[in-house]
Amino acid sequence: MGIMSERGLDVGASPKLSGAHSLKLAHDDIRHIKSVLGRLSAQEMNDLGLPPAYWRKRLRDIAQCNQLSKGQLGEIDRLLELLKA
Repeated sequence: MGIMSERGLDVGASPKLSGAHSLKLAHDDIRHIKSVLGRLSAQEMNDLGLPPAYWRKRLRDIAQCNQLSKGQLGEIDRLLELLKA
């Protein structure tokens, strides 16, 4: 939790990004991650220093920091399931 400013704003809190720009950024990030996961095995990701845990964190960050569509949330869920395998 952040600190309340003089104007009553929560300083330090991370509000979710919204709007068309945010949706496009989230879409691009999801598409990038999907592309990487479709090309590399878990071993190849580990060899590159980007293990499945890194990609799970990226997906969780996208979900937590953006107001996503149901389709985007579903895609994140599918990718997280893929990373469990």
